[in-house]
Amino acid sequence: MRMSEQPHEQPGQPQPHEHAQPRIPLPPQQQPVINVHIQPPAPPGPPPPPPAPQPVAVPANNDGNWHIAHLVITILTCGVWAPVWIVHAIVMASRKPVVLPPPQPWNPNARPLPPEHTNQMAVQEVAARARRRAEARHLAHQNPLMARELSIGRTDMPADRRPYDDGGLIDVNMVPANEFTRFGIDPETARRIVEIREQAGGFSSAEDLATVADLPPRLLPELIEYGLYLR
Repeated sequence: MRMSEQPHEQPGQPQPHEHAQPRIPLPPQQQPVINVHIQPPAPPGPPPPPPAPQPVAVPANNDGNWHIAHLVITILTCGVWAPVWIVHAIVMASRKPVVLPPPQPWNPNARPLPPEHTNQMAVQEVAARARRRAEARHLAHQNPLMARELSIGRTDMPADRRPYDDGGLIDVNMVPANEFTRFGIDPETARRIVEIREQAGGFSSAEDLATVADLPPRLLPELIEYGLYLR
């Protein structure tokens, strides 16, 4: 008779006839409940206003290049040109710096300036140009050679060749005929004035020009205010 084979028992393994003990689950560990209230981000505020622009002061005597030219001429002339340099320096130093208004950002919704404000600015500009004419005329009479170098009164020359702002003076003894129309003179009379100027060698004053050229008296104030008579 063949005997049934019994399974070989292994140590540490549960036997089939043994019932496994049920595992009692442990109670879950209680976790603390944290109530976190997250505040929504605040809406961005308006941007800070830009800094107010500051007025800009432009010095009136910004002619450093001319001082260099005066220095060179003084050295070449062995000091003879020094008085001219001194006069020019005194005249330019007496000019006050021009304070420009601060630039304003463009605003399409801005109101236009009132007429009183624009009128005041126009009057100030006219007065400033009159002062520049007086300064240029004084400089030209004190030193005609410097006036030629600065192209004072040469309205026929381009602006880049006229470094000195003379306020609109017209050198009567140098400009061509078409520049006389700035005085309100017709072109035919202007050509006749140039012919008389070449024959007489120039005009000494506004009264001399008006008398020799037989100009109407209404033109005399313009000739006095804007004319420069260097011979």
